[in-house]
Amino acid sequence: MSNMQTETIYKSDAYPQVQNTEAFRDFIMWGCQSVESKPPTARWKFFNPIGAATWYISEAERMVHGDGTYDLELFGWCDMGMGFPELGYVMLSELSSYDGPLGLGIERDIFFDPCPLSEVMS
Repeated sequence: MSNMQTETIYKSDAYPQVQNTEAFRDFIMWGCQSVESKPPTARWKFFNPIGAATWYISEAERMVHGDGTYDLELFGWCDMGMGFPELGYVMLSELSSYDGPLGLGIERDIFFDPCPLSEVMS
């Protein structure tokens, strides 16, 4: 255990918090755009840094509101840490609006390598 390295992840660059900004939405869409992958691929991993919830996102769809603003509807393997993970949808605005203890929000794992969705489901 002496080789173990630790890092404070509180709002760090290594695990950036999810934001519902145009730049972040474009970044996610760019990674999911025009992908005809078989088998489906988990492209993004979002997680609660002090909880058990994890989302492995394989698809994103732009959802335009009546006022011209837009959000992303994300699809993938959603594990809320309660023993019943499932394929489902979550809005980017929901992930970005979460404000947990100590001000920690949902974060993106920048070290996650895309893999078949079936791998994270097992």
